[in-house]
Amino acid sequence: MRREEYINPFSNETESYAKKLDDATIVGDTEKLEILLDEIETILPNADVASKAQLYYCIGTVYNDFAKAKGMPLEESLRKQLYCFRKSIDCIEKKEYSKEEYAPYVNGFKMLLYTNYGNALSSCGRKIEAIFQYKKALNIHDYFGMALGNLGIEYKHYGMMDYDDGHQYYFHHFAYFLLQKAVRCQEPNTHEEAKVGFQEAITSYSKEFIDDFLSKELNIPQFNYQIKEKKYRKWAVDNGLFLNTLNDLPVSEMCFATDALQLPSIVADIDANPIFHGMFNQIKQEYIYARYQYYCSLKSRDMPHFADKETHLLNFADYPQYGIRIELLKSAFKTLYGLFDKLAYFINSYFDLGIKDRDVSFSHIWLSEYGRGKNRYAYKNVLNYEENFALASLYWISRDFYVKFEDSPNPHLKRISDVRNALEHKYVKVTIGWFPERTNGDIDDLALYVTEDELSKLTIDLMHIVREAIICLSLCVHEEESKRNSADDGKLVVPVSLMEYDDNWKI
Repeated sequence: MRREEYINPFSNETESYAKKLDDATIVGDTEKLEILLDEIETILPNADVASKAQLYYCIGTVYNDFAKAKGMPLEESLRKQLYCFRKSIDCIEKKEYSKEEYAPYVNGFKMLLYTNYGNALSSCGRKIEAIFQYKKALNIHDYFGMALGNLGIEYKHYGMMDYDDGHQYYFHHFAYFLLQKAVRCQEPNTHEEAKVGFQEAITSYSKEFIDDFLSKELNIPQFNYQIKEKKYRKWAVDNGLFLNTLNDLPVSEMCFATDALQLPSIVADIDANPIFHGMFNQIKQEYIYARYQYYCSLKSRDMPHFADKETHLLNFADYPQYGIRIELLKSAFKTLYGLFDKLAYFINSYFDLGIKDRDVSFSHIWLSEYGRGKNRYAYKNVLNYEENFALASLYWISRDFYVKFEDSPNPHLKRISDVRNALEHKYVKVTIGWFPERTNGDIDDLALYVTEDELSKLTIDLMHIVREAIICLSLCVHEEESKRNSADDGKLVVPVSLMEYDDNWKI
């Protein structure tokens, strides 16, 4: 298309508000910001979808500075930012705005939106999800300096937190490369003050480390597999689904296509059993199984599975889908969601929170008490998520599912919760989606309807969240063990090796 044929979907009014907010932020005029934010909240309900996206983005972008000036608690500020950026993403990612006629305006907006949303996630401690957002921005334009630099910073932090020495080198290598690229970037939206920060991150590396390793070409070993296994591993590594921190790097190499994540060494009494490593084994195995179930559900068959023959089911006018492939998809979803409470059970035991087994859940572990009246229980809650980015990530994931941000929780995760509750306790019908008018309850008012495409997308999104939580659990234990070892400095520690479970035993 010629330049004059492109259409700007953002209204003049919203672009005017965006400029006024920028101007007020630059001069630090908090009073003017407050007036503008109130006006925007008033016009938002009646704005068109694209303009809503821009207005929500504007609020999210300025809210950090506004909240600091007003003395607002950090958590309240972050909730507002996350809410606004997510609402903006929900609006601008609607199918209408993927049309070529909007491309220059929408793509430029998305780069800024994904980057600033990534910044807010990083402030929460959700580094892995922040990395995903920066990658989304770079998929639009691979030379967007703000995304390049912030991604480089995240990789540098990741390299400092990952307790695998070999992995650390990979993260620092990519961090150095991206930061250099950001500093050299001439893209107009890359701020000069940001470049100064990126340069400072580069200069924090020693000259010897730069000369001996960071500036040299990275030698990544090449792995190969049989065709069937290779397809599976290639699919999982390309989608960032391995329990391997290296699968968060900007390249998908087959040597990253393994579930190498483990718990770090844990100091315990000499007669203690390795219970936490056993729990972690089970969490990993269930995730791996759910991932494979999901992969199998993606493959349609030329003919029904033999176990699906002669089952004598009835057909209805809403055309539900039945079969082992659909049940694999449902089962993967349920298994993944169930891992949240297993993670909570681990945290409750590891940190000795004192929550009774029947009360342990991913939402309760952050509380100091639970229940009402005579059934109220006090916990020894020692979880301080502000001191540990990995614990903070787990905390904010739990808030997404269980706490309202503004007028609703994260709408996407709310749908995941609704589908899970219906799958576990009620009744779900999966459809192809050809006749949406037949899913309004006239045919079946007991069922929760979901199309196969939606359930598939919800499942892989859930898989990413659970993967992030499992990785952060491992990193959280590493951080805690480092603190405990420092406190116990001078005490005798006798290393005990645990035998690795051989793959050939899995028959």
